[in-house]
Amino acid sequence: MAQTWVPTLRRRLMLSTLDFLARATRRRGERSADFDGDNARVRQILVVEPKHIGDVVLAIPFLAQLRSRFPNARTTLLAAPHARPILEGTGLVDDFIETHLDWTEESTRYNPFGYNWRELWRLKRDLGARDFDIAFKCCMHIREHVVMGLSGARRRVGFAFGKGDGVLTDAIPVGDSNRQKVDDWMLLLAPFGGADPVEVPRLRVSGAERRWADEYLLQRGISSTPTVIGIHPGASVPEKRWPLERFMEVGKALSKRGDVRILVFVDPAGYGASLAAIDGAVAVQVGLRELVALTERCVLLVCNDSGPMHIAGALGVPTVSVFGSGIEQWFSPLGEGHHLLTVGKSRAEKTEGAPSLNPFDIAGVTTLQVLDAVDAVLRASRS
Repeated sequence: MAQTWVPTLRRRLMLSTLDFLARATRRRGERSADFDGDNARVRQILVVEPKHIGDVVLAIPFLAQLRSRFPNARTTLLAAPHARPILEGTGLVDDFIETHLDWTEESTRYNPFGYNWRELWRLKRDLGARDFDIAFKCCMHIREHVVMGLSGARRRVGFAFGKGDGVLTDAIPVGDSNRQKVDDWMLLLAPFGGADPVEVPRLRVSGAERRWADEYLLQRGISSTPTVIGIHPGASVPEKRWPLERFMEVGKALSKRGDVRILVFVDPAGYGASLAAIDGAVAVQVGLRELVALTERCVLLVCNDSGPMHIAGALGVPTVSVFGSGIEQWFSPLGEGHHLLTVGKSRAEKTEGAPSLNPFDIAGVTTLQVLDAVDAVLRASRS
């Protein structure tokens, strides 16, 4: 499990306050709700994941489990606005509650309760009106913990903080710190019989979206014949970005191959636009659904640890992904055939103890390593 929230003294005090309030206001019979032991009686489920694109994608296997474990329940996802278009057409979520809860260290440094109280009040009214049977949250962050307290759900399932666990009716021990996030989600099903053998669904691309992608590429000189390799150099924070000049080197090397065309994904802020200088490359700056459709047309995606990496994984597109050492085991993409490159130890070698989270060494990954991984993916796709 990724430790995303360091329990400082100030934060422990906040959790203690939440714990006191939760215990003081807990409804009778919460823990022994009338559906206990009979999952078919569960009608309303809340899943809390208001974070990045990749976090939403990594919740897909858990959302599929909910369909199997609770066949009569409606699932509501509390998330940032990007969640709806990502999960469009998957059938995994019945309703969305969109919110922005960007509570950073800076925003609460001098005021522990310096949050968006208007948004919290809106969420309290909205959540309370829905009569949730169960609420789940995976991230160990005060933001999600507060939302769980506001949810009004009869069962509230999340990982134990120690302090503040009174907010939860089912506090799951953290245990192994080396788990991938998908495995973290699955542990939350333990109070309800555990995970079922369910096939993980892929992100859905409609026929209309595929036709649009084909036409979009055709207009830019890319037919269905060449091997299309995507390059996405962006990431949510600069520390996760492999140097742009290395992406340029990879793109130029690949562009010299006669059967390869390069598709450069430029992020909304324009990061990566300079890669359009790669000979024959097509630079695209599109919306989220268009990015999904174009990514599906790629045989592989060269990228950082980022939302597009996770989108590719959920589409069945292999990735060559550059990670800071220690993070790859937490946030590896869905699916098979990925090459996760880091200057640290490989995931298989990290079997004991918590990994060292050091994203600043990402520049230690070489261009040759990435090109070798690309060749390995291409060989596997042709075999």
